[in-house]
Amino acid sequence: MPQGPTTLCAIVSSGAAVCGFDTVQRKGAMAHFCLPYRGKDGSSTALYAGPAIVGLIRMLQQNGSQLEDLEIFMAGGAVNERAEGFVKGLSENNIKVGLEILGKLGLAKVSMDTGGTKGRKVIFNTGSGKIALQKVESLRSSDWYPC
Repeated sequence: MPQGPTTLCAIVSSGAAVCGFDTVQRKGAMAHFCLPYRGKDGSSTALYAGPAIVGLIRMLQQNGSQLEDLEIFMAGGAVNERAEGFVKGLSENNIKVGLEILGKLGLAKVSMDTGGTKGRKVIFNTGSGKIALQKVESLRSSDWYPC
């Protein structure tokens, strides 16, 4: 987690970026995941929705944030059927599982920009909570699947 205000950036396509901002302490952090479910090997890394989102929220809490003070923003989950490695349902499952995890953690203040066919560039200021988002037509093919 950044110790002071900074700007975090992510390019998301089929995966998702989740920004958490503490409205009282005026600080935030971001997670980015590519897959909704852990692999068969059971690995627990930020590549997967659960570890990425839980890790983000724990990091904020360890730095003094209370759940009721957090605003969450999620972007991504776009579909590109023409991209190499396309996996039907992956994008939708990333968003569905991300929302389920946020709900189980008791986070109600969630805004989103998800779905569609365009990738997104997300720019998040951790000191103000401001987010700039740009939908983009072209991403590298390697940015799409698994993300």
